[in-house]
Amino acid sequence: MEQTVCQLMVSKFGRVIDLEALQTLSVNTTLEELKIKKLRKELMNAKEMKMWEQKIAQARWELMMKTKEHTKKLHQMNDLCIEKKKLDSRLNTLQNQQGNAFQGPRKADIVARKQITELIQAQAEKISALKEEIALLRKKGGLLLPPIQSAQNE
Repeated sequence: MEQTVCQLMVSKFGRVIDLEALQTLSVNTTLEELKIKKLRKELMNAKEMKMWEQKIAQARWELMMKTKEHTKKLHQMNDLCIEKKKLDSRLNTLQNQQGNAFQGPRKADIVARKQITELIQAQAEKISALKEEIALLRKKGGLLLPPIQSAQNE
């Protein structure tokens, strides 16, 4: 087949023509312009992609730093909540143990206090009466006897 093609070329053009070289020599200007446009557009797109990749990398870095910061704050908050819970528990325990000391007086205490008060008043009245009697006897010149000792002292 190649021989027939070569013979046809020689008969028509007078020699064998290299078709590949002919294709490279013929220039389609619109095609070349479009290729140049395409290369420029690809270059612009590559620059823009690089810029966006840098922005994404920066945003990821900032996100990572904020996440670390918030995680640290959450751990601190958790520690504080645990400490608060312990302190609340301890406070409740102390209040339950000492709660009775801070409550108002009990009924038994009120009754005992009333009885003691009555006893003190009665003794005060007896002392007052005895003082008056001693004062009267002194005025009359009577003998003052030593106090009567009970059977227990003997």
